[in-house]
Amino acid sequence: MKLWNRTGKQFMVRQIAPFGSVVQPGCSEWGSFTGFLILILSYVASPQCRTIFQVSHSVSASSAPYRLSDALNRHIPGLKSTLLLRRRKEIDGLEIHRTPARRATDALRRHLAHGFDILLPERRKDLPFSLNVLGMGFDTAQMEKADVVHLHWIGGRTVDFSQLRHIRRPLVYTLHDMFACTAGCHCTMDCGLFQDECRGNCPQLGAPRLFRNIPAWLFSRKRRAFGRIPSLTLVTPSLWLKKEVERSCMFPGRKIVQIYNPVDTDLFRPAEDRNAIRAGLGIPPGAFVIACGATGLFNPVKGGHFIPLVLEELYRRGHRNLHLLLFGNQEKSVDYPFPSTNAGFITDMNKLAGLYSAADIFLNPTLQDVLSNVALESMACKTPSVTFRTGGVPEAVLDGRTGLVAPQGDLNQMAAHCERLIQDGKLLQTLAEEGRRHAEQTFSYPVIAARHAALYEETLREYRYEE
Repeated sequence: MKLWNRTGKQFMVRQIAPFGSVVQPGCSEWGSFTGFLILILSYVASPQCRTIFQVSHSVSASSAPYRLSDALNRHIPGLKSTLLLRRRKEIDGLEIHRTPARRATDALRRHLAHGFDILLPERRKDLPFSLNVLGMGFDTAQMEKADVVHLHWIGGRTVDFSQLRHIRRPLVYTLHDMFACTAGCHCTMDCGLFQDECRGNCPQLGAPRLFRNIPAWLFSRKRRAFGRIPSLTLVTPSLWLKKEVERSCMFPGRKIVQIYNPVDTDLFRPAEDRNAIRAGLGIPPGAFVIACGATGLFNPVKGGHFIPLVLEELYRRGHRNLHLLLFGNQEKSVDYPFPSTNAGFITDMNKLAGLYSAADIFLNPTLQDVLSNVALESMACKTPSVTFRTGGVPEAVLDGRTGLVAPQGDLNQMAAHCERLIQDGKLLQTLAEEGRRHAEQTFSYPVIAARHAALYEETLREYRYEE
């Protein structure tokens, strides 16, 4: 079988520079503007439009696959990106096609997969774990209508891993969490068993009944399926995740490229009248507003339990003029003993941008994150983050430049950072201005779209060469 690495090295890693210029070891970086022009001209001169399928589970307007597809269609001429989803819902895109026979087979396989729960009585229910033993089928011919198939969230039953090798197109796979490198967990939470093929006692599955080697078996099955794919390029949205993938033995010899997730800096920008937004939310004039938000804020990964602890510490230090602004799916009702506003789950991105603008700082106590979406959004709205040194978050929240970063789990340091910004308005403004510049230069739609477009072109050239 042909693999990308013909030199015998374990990994081939290339860095894609901004605006489509490609940097290889030993080569100097092209000028960003020149690289962008070359990329655009290559598409204008191309006799046919490139079609990219972004394959994922159901997505929302705030998800990375949706934003990438939007960025590509808006900023790269001669390229059409289409969302190919298991559940399309209200999103503009296509649904993964299955024949009636395959649907019936998938239904049976789904019921059989539930049997694994019987073997896992100690499995943690508060952390996501995708067994992916019996994935969902798909129409190979449908996916081959694209020039490149770009995979995103494909855990659970989105696709059948064992069938990916039959797609006669180059595959690009963006890893949005640790799922692809493990037996099935999305958040390793300091577990390093994935470096040894998940052999040993899995802290998330517990002690399985009868079949003690379930984690290792799941890992080997996934590794075998990935290994049979002729053309597979991996993308990681942070340098932190790239290093984690390199530590895993799931993808030996595969090319790994680091490209950040995009944020729409035209949409997420400072509001013209944030005082009006505050008044509409019932926030008292002159209050120092601390915003917090995430989907599932109070699950163990998001660290929502630190929020009241930080506020209590700030109160203990004498700061009373505080107002907490919450948004997102909280999963439970929380009655805080200090002034707060809960905006609930937000689907309107314009409204979400307004909430970021209404805050003075954004508190982000995440305990595992590849690249925090809320950190990018708040930064683009000139709202600095106070966060933990978690995963790829410090690559967006540059400590002392675009926000303040505390050691993971250090409650006192996080509270001290908040106190510093409460007292130092000049520093707060400096972080806000630099954060906006960082968002525009590093994470904006044109930058990330051009980098992905350059990767697609390089992938197609290599795929044709292999043929």
